[in-house]
Amino acid sequence: MILRGKSIIILLLAGLAAASAREPEFNEFRAVQESLSGVHPRMRASWLAERGLDDSYYTTFRKPDSSGIRMVGKWGRGPSVEVTGQDSLVALTLGSEVALLNFADPDSPEVLAEIQLSYLPSQSALQDSLLFIGGNGIETWNIEDPTQPERLSIIPYAVGDFSLQDTFLYFVSLDTFRVYSIADPENPYQLGSCRDSGYVAAAAGSTVVLMVGEALGFIDVSDPANPHRVGQYPGFALGTAARGNICCAAMYWSTDEDHFRFEVLDISNPGSVSRLGYLNDIGGYDVHLDGPLAFVSGFQSSGFEFTIISIADSTNPSRVGGCTTPGDNSGVWSRLAMDRAFVADRSQGLTIVDISNLNNPSVDTSLMKASRAQDIWIDGDYAYVADCAAGLRILDVSDPPAPAEIGGLDSMHYWTSETVTARDSFAFEGLGWPPYFRSILVSDPTRPVVVGGGASETVPKDMVLRDTLIYLAGRLRFHVINVARPREPELVGSCVLSGDVWDMDMEGNLAYVTSRYFTTVDVSRPDSPQVIHEWGSRASGVDIVDTIAYLAYYGLKTASVANPTSPYILDSVPLNDIISDVVVVDTLAFVGGYTLHIFNVADPRNIRQVGSWTAPHWVRRLLYAPPYLYAACYAAGVCILETTQTSIEEPLSRRPGVIAVRVWPSVTMRWVHVEVAAPASPLELELFDAMGSKVPDAAWSSIVSLGDCFRMELDLAGVPAGVYVLRSRVEGKTWTTKVVRTRRR
Repeated sequence: MILRGKSIIILLLAGLAAASAREPEFNEFRAVQESLSGVHPRMRASWLAERGLDDSYYTTFRKPDSSGIRMVGKWGRGPSVEVTGQDSLVALTLGSEVALLNFADPDSPEVLAEIQLSYLPSQSALQDSLLFIGGNGIETWNIEDPTQPERLSIIPYAVGDFSLQDTFLYFVSLDTFRVYSIADPENPYQLGSCRDSGYVAAAAGSTVVLMVGEALGFIDVSDPANPHRVGQYPGFALGTAARGNICCAAMYWSTDEDHFRFEVLDISNPGSVSRLGYLNDIGGYDVHLDGPLAFVSGFQSSGFEFTIISIADSTNPSRVGGCTTPGDNSGVWSRLAMDRAFVADRSQGLTIVDISNLNNPSVDTSLMKASRAQDIWIDGDYAYVADCAAGLRILDVSDPPAPAEIGGLDSMHYWTSETVTARDSFAFEGLGWPPYFRSILVSDPTRPVVVGGGASETVPKDMVLRDTLIYLAGRLRFHVINVARPREPELVGSCVLSGDVWDMDMEGNLAYVTSRYFTTVDVSRPDSPQVIHEWGSRASGVDIVDTIAYLAYYGLKTASVANPTSPYILDSVPLNDIISDVVVVDTLAFVGGYTLHIFNVADPRNIRQVGSWTAPHWVRRLLYAPPYLYAACYAAGVCILETTQTSIEEPLSRRPGVIAVRVWPSVTMRWVHVEVAAPASPLELELFDAMGSKVPDAAWSSIVSLGDCFRMELDLAGVPAGVYVLRSRVEGKTWTTKVVRTRRR
């Protein structure tokens, strides 16, 4: 399949496959990701395989793994893929979650639950009180109480799609078609299988429909123990639905432009399928049948929008109505009794269409807008997410286990939200389309308002806010922007960079940029920044700590930048992963790719991996805001992680008669973990400022016993920035530890 607008990427991928001897540049990987994000999840494995690229991420079941770090909470919203429903309950498959919504009052929908997953789901289906979710395995959830869903079981096969029929579940994984019994949802088991490929698209009676490359395949499952292919029908179908003896298919092909034909097929004899009727120029990724009507989702290019078709006469299907929806559609479901149709829109979330007038349907509203998380910034209790086509999303992260979106600002769809930073009442966003830079008033985070912009002459890729200046690195340019008056940002200095930019960090008067070269920019004069060194060591992500640069690029490198004009490598550890970013916390470096890798960097000349965490999708950006690590996981949303676990630290001393105290992080914006190895309580913990005065506003959590030690958390939100001394008294002995409260990373 070649989708229009992707030919450049296809040529690029062909070049990558042929040039395996060289290390591909990171921008090539970015281009692949951008292109892959436009392919429906059910087809991503075949899309990669056709181009000679590794498809195992989508074809092999991955058991979630974690050592040394723990996910605390997740905002899993991302591109919407599928939508289905039952009565007034609607299930939306998006990002790394499935959201359950109540439409009992269609004008006031209610989000009942957001089921967080460790992968990107590609399909979901409702059956009575059960919800089935497919992607990395097929999960069964009890939703008898939809506000408290409970997982019952998982079938450990990676799938692109599946279909349910009574108590049977049909799917293809690793070139094997499988029939499972789900009569006991807590204990599903395989009834039969046969060698076949493709994606299960629909099931009706004893026939299962497969999408198999340039044809539809038909499997006879009348004997579940002996399924077998009995026929096929030519044509590349992107969306299908089946009922009784008919199958409706959206057939796609491409020349210089995209083409679709909506076909109604007679499958009463699956060994000899024939066309009953058709309509040209109507199609999309999904088809839903409701009474005498077929609802077609629409596609990602203009000309193919949401459409309603009458199939009352299957030999003569006719267009009833349709309308234009805001973005690129991938899924559709309808409920005639509610006069509503629901469209899964890649960036607009769930688009609700009023179908009370079938001849003239109209878009009502959109919910749960999200796209791909590009960047993240934390300011106090709020997380600001640059979310590609969905623009700026604002999350309340005051309760880390339950981050909640409270506001947003669209990027006008064709803009790309690239990077974001914020402080107090203003957020600053970098866009992929003019005006490139905009200032946003967020004094009321539930209603952000654009108040200025236009100061950048390039697409911003990363920004650092210091005092009243924003240091901005973008394609071919480095800018210094004065935001003392946020409504009137002013470009005060600029210099040329070599190539695209991925990441930037600053130390003192120096900015370090990962571009075509690892570039050092002197910003001692903001009105005249100057490139003082370009180094050939490639990097995607960078974090600078004192005189050490931590560089992410197909692994982790450490380099000395004591002399910024003459950096040199100290150590290097390769990784079989596409690495995008790195952040250092005390003696640990967190390196993000499809896996989050944890390294001990206490000795930068001898770095060693000490832990890992399987991310729900590619970790594009990392941010440490004590005490949590925030990971922008591209299509999977944002994950909040505990950055330090005892399993990767030197253990506390627990020798008889010895009491040790550990505090982390020692430099923090707010939270401090305190652990005391003591044989028994009570513990006396006090905080003093640099003048020796007791701090009354320090807030302690309750003490938790961990066997032979005790742990608690100290909240410094109510105290000013500065140096403090934590004093603990246990069994008559006094221990002191220094803690630094800072206002910025």
